[in-house]
Amino acid sequence: MKTLFKTILTCLTIAVLLSCSEDDGMQLAQWEIEVNQLKDAMAKYENIDVATAEGFFDASGFVPNMGHHYLLPQRVDNTFELLSPEIVLYAPDANGNMEFVAVEYVTPVADLDNPGSPPEGFTGNLDQWHLNTNLSQWQLHVWIGKENPDGIFAEFNPDVGTGN
Repeated sequence: MKTLFKTILTCLTIAVLLSCSEDDGMQLAQWEIEVNQLKDAMAKYENIDVATAEGFFDASGFVPNMGHHYLLPQRVDNTFELLSPEIVLYAPDANGNMEFVAVEYVTPVADLDNPGSPPEGFTGNLDQWHLNTNLSQWQLHVWIGKENPDGIFAEFNPDVGTGN
């Protein structure tokens, strides 16, 4: 009888779990909703030819643990625009094909001695802007094409490699 009761209880638990939709379980944080909006908007750039046809060009060559930075110069301004990052990043896959790995937002800094605070980006305080003093700009990487074990907003992605 105990075995039958456990079996019925297990079946009921599984049925309840299967009947719950994802929406009933947990709500996404606002920054996660914004990341999903960004992913949808950037899906077309999985094909590097789309990016180059729109005017993005390789401004960096391969940068270890980042990839190639394809820049669209006319997007560079002092404004964070969620669906219009200034840079899309690509890295060669095992076959040498360029794989979309991330986007990067950049905001110029006029005075490196007084750069001010990082721009307001994603909702909350999880995004990790960094000041690139070589290029005089605030930068934010968002690893939406290739998962980053260090976090979606980390500057570097160890899974991108060194290009060798």
